[in-house]
Amino acid sequence: MNILFISFDADPPYMGGTATVANILAKSFQSFGHFCALAYPESSEHPSTFFADKLELNQKNRVAAELFFKKHQFDIILNQLPTNIDFKFLLSLPLGNCKIISAYHNRPMLRPLTIDNLKLLYSKSTNLLHGIYTLIKFPLLPLLNIKNRRQQLQAFDDVCNYSDRILLLSEKFYPLWKTLAPNTDVSKLVAIGNPLVFEESLPIEEVKVKEKLVITVCAITAQKRAHLLLEIWRLIENDQSFDEWKFVFVGGGVSLSDLKLQSKEMGLKRLDFVGYQSPYSYYKRAAISLMTSKYEGWPMVLMEGQQMGVVPISYDSFESITDIIDNEKNGLIIPNNDLEGFVEKLKKLMRDKVYREEMATSAIYSSDRFSIDKVTFEYLRLFYDLFGDDKKK
Repeated sequence: MNILFISFDADPPYMGGTATVANILAKSFQSFGHFCALAYPESSEHPSTFFADKLELNQKNRVAAELFFKKHQFDIILNQLPTNIDFKFLLSLPLGNCKIISAYHNRPMLRPLTIDNLKLLYSKSTNLLHGIYTLIKFPLLPLLNIKNRRQQLQAFDDVCNYSDRILLLSEKFYPLWKTLAPNTDVSKLVAIGNPLVFEESLPIEEVKVKEKLVITVCAITAQKRAHLLLEIWRLIENDQSFDEWKFVFVGGGVSLSDLKLQSKEMGLKRLDFVGYQSPYSYYKRAAISLMTSKYEGWPMVLMEGQQMGVVPISYDSFESITDIIDNEKNGLIIPNNDLEGFVEKLKKLMRDKVYREEMATSAIYSSDRFSIDKVTFEYLRLFYDLFGDDKKK
């Protein structure tokens, strides 16, 4: 099959979860003899070199797009940016009998514009006029969100109308999707979780040599509620029983300086901010990971940690959490917003080495459910179901 990914144009370490999944799946599909290419809506500061064939997919590039589609005669379009793509433009291209699978890689919900969004836009301003234009939007935020809501609902309707299948990360997201797009043909809905990132898991015997290290891996946004991580760690540092433990924050964002200042004002001594970088070495060393997000779709960092024997603790703040964490077996799920409960469970895990190692071992074994091969087979089964047996090689 010829498969086109519509995704972000990025390679490690500049990829978010969506581009990471695209690269993992493309590599796996290619190993089974399928051709993969990339289309992206806008250029990137760190363009992908992984995809040998790729295209900027927009109106200004129409001629090149028509030639690209005629040349490759795609069987499948795996659209990872379904609510950001101009479907009418896409369908005006020579698609032939190509099937469109729209993969929504997050929790289905409306996302209002926030002050953080505008701060990020302002920080990326390339000239004075763009910066002034962004600043003007701050007092207009309520009016902008009325328009934004209308546009998002239309985008969900377009996904339903123009896709052959709508792929969500979990069946538990079906009800949420149908509240946003009530006219969805439910026969189009399918669910496949994300694959593991690393090709090999941590050897079980290395669980016993884990350091007394807690980590979090995330971008610093309002969604991630990083300020709660500082509150949790403050309560840990206040207990001398855990003086040997350290906390490393892997990630960055426009609010990183604010978070560092807050950490300093709280007097935190054993918290280290290391910025954006590959978390692999930290996963290998760490015993525990923390997640305090308001919501998630299918957080790769939980799976990455489990594969490396890092026991995750997360708030019960999104529906797919129970697909990844089996509470008290391969991680811990804390009632949302229960700060005291979070700290209590974290302390128990830090205090009891046997309990922690048993859970870490279980995490490694259970992560195999999401191996690259197993997830690849689910995708290929979906592709073949769309075409019937005639596409099987």
